[in-house]
Amino acid sequence: MGVIDWLNEYNGVVIGIATVVLVGITICYTYLTWRLLKANDTPEIAISLRPHEAHINIVMLCVENVGTGAAHNLQFKTVPASIPNLDIPLEKIGFLKSGIAYFEPGRKIEQFLVSVTGKFDELKQTPLEMTVTFKDSVDKQHERAFNLDFAENQGLATIDRPPLFEIAKATKEIQKDLNHITTGFRKPVILTEPLSDHHRRQFANSLENRIEALPEEVQEEIFQELDTVIRKREQKILEILEKERNEKTEIDANSS
Repeated sequence: MGVIDWLNEYNGVVIGIATVVLVGITICYTYLTWRLLKANDTPEIAISLRPHEAHINIVMLCVENVGTGAAHNLQFKTVPASIPNLDIPLEKIGFLKSGIAYFEPGRKIEQFLVSVTGKFDELKQTPLEMTVTFKDSVDKQHERAFNLDFAENQGLATIDRPPLFEIAKATKEIQKDLNHITTGFRKPVILTEPLSDHHRRQFANSLENRIEALPEEVQEEIFQELDTVIRKREQKILEILEKERNEKTEIDANSS
């Protein structure tokens, strides 16, 4: 019996087996395609505590979507609900209280929490657990829990300035050099004040620029501390003047 005769005799069986195999391959291909599409449209929320890029003693709460799909209806829960040492109470942070309706992939939110100066020992002993629930594009519910530890940033230090500050500084220098090239001369600097006053004013302007780059809450804290220092200095000066005035009055009284 030849192959052709065998195929003719069992034609129905061969077609049936081929159909079953083809259906199996189609189902497998469809499943793999569905898994691939799902993997390419799955949100993944990450929550962490990070030091500020420019100021290492400032801790930021960072929430970001590191997945490939958008997250919907984000809701947050913190345990404990409040931490006394924070500069910004957890219950007053907008997105923790009201949630986030839509969080696209790649988006990141950084919220100022606290300046750890003088508070680090208490904060590193305070556990903080944050849970986030969210939905994906097919309304499937997801939940992620994160144990946030302030002690993770212990011992960190900055080396040199952050890249953005260096880029801004370099850009300013390039603009200055281009201006010198196009005009053909450098504008002479003529001081109309003593050199010590000029240096003092430059230092004050530098401090002002650094303070303006900080979050408003930190600025307010710095201004309060500065006001306290100035008041103490003024009080000390008044005490010295009062003492000198009393001594002078006593000397005049003895002379007469």
